[in-house]
Amino acid sequence: MLRGVRGKIGCNGLTQNNAFCIAIASDFVQSSLLIGKQTMIAMISSKRPLLTSSAIRRQFVWTGEADTLLGAASDQTIATQLGVSKASVGGRRRQLGIASFCTSPLVWTAEMEAHLGTDLDTVIAKKLGVNRQQVFRRRHQLGIAANRPYSEQLTNIVAKVGFPSVLSELSAAPTERHFLIDQLQFRRFGGGFPDSEDKTLTVYLEQALAEVYSKNLHPPACPHCFSRRTILAARPRANEPKPSFFCKTCDRRFNRLTGTPLARLRYAELMPAFFRLLSQQLPYEDAARRLNVYVPLIRNWAKKIRQWLLQLDPSGEWEAKVRLGIKLRPHLRCPRCDVPGEKRFFGRDAVHGRKLLCPACNTSFSVKDAERLLQQKVRLEVLYDPGKAEVDSEAKNS
Repeated sequence: MLRGVRGKIGCNGLTQNNAFCIAIASDFVQSSLLIGKQTMIAMISSKRPLLTSSAIRRQFVWTGEADTLLGAASDQTIATQLGVSKASVGGRRRQLGIASFCTSPLVWTAEMEAHLGTDLDTVIAKKLGVNRQQVFRRRHQLGIAANRPYSEQLTNIVAKVGFPSVLSELSAAPTERHFLIDQLQFRRFGGGFPDSEDKTLTVYLEQALAEVYSKNLHPPACPHCFSRRTILAARPRANEPKPSFFCKTCDRRFNRLTGTPLARLRYAELMPAFFRLLSQQLPYEDAARRLNVYVPLIRNWAKKIRQWLLQLDPSGEWEAKVRLGIKLRPHLRCPRCDVPGEKRFFGRDAVHGRKLLCPACNTSFSVKDAERLLQQKVRLEVLYDPGKAEVDSEAKNS
């Protein structure tokens, strides 16, 4: 309601000023409504539709001929044939109470089973008109070993020398890292890793750790200036269980952890348990699970201990025994396609041991059979060594 202007009220109940204001207000409202209507029309005409014609799926009308296809093939096949979605086909099939399409199970006859193990599974699958997985599962159910023919070159070698003898283990150099071919790199199906601890490295580290944490009051050499003019500065006490020493040459205090990567090490009480994992071919994740710590802490420990081993033994003989966190790749000539180069680990067989996969011919073979036929050992090369990269970077920075 518009507030009127003060004035004298006439016989009609309104002053002249009030009548004039009401007329102006009515004209303003009419013009505003007209402008607003034109604006809305312009906005509606210029506004794009929410769905384009290509996005709107045409309404499919189910006919008797289309209903006869339901259940005769998979829903995806029928949907592609009719040009509708898979969900639409499935909903219509359930509405009519038609069971879903399923292939009848393969019935193996004695004649079909006689082919198993006589050639590659892929070749037998083509002969029988089935897929390779069906041949593989049936062969494993019957306990029939796979027949894997060798390449022509290896067949000639076997014909000349007969059954090859087992190769003797090659002796590795002291500073060369030695790996176990039968050790798995990943824990699958809830299994665990077999124990591959090198007890010599564990004992060596435990003795070195006992020495640096020793409460012996005899002053060692200064780790800063390597001077022997050192004296006892403080005996072990409650807040500092290690004795501290003072160097008269450089006027600096130190203890037996000064200058080593073990200084300010967190959770040092877990070091004896961690030492037993250093020489094993385990991923960092499994070591963290065993010690109930995080993976970055395991990575930091491995870097510091490897640096410490290089300080204790600059020749690198003891540091070469560390295998924790190192990922490997085998290199060998394939005994079937005769292609050399990198292979892939392909699990482990209970009878033949560790298996490899050739990327060239996509066939698997056991390590023992390949080494006997080729008369050479599998060469394990380091694919990824996170500890070595960190140790090298620390050495460059120092």
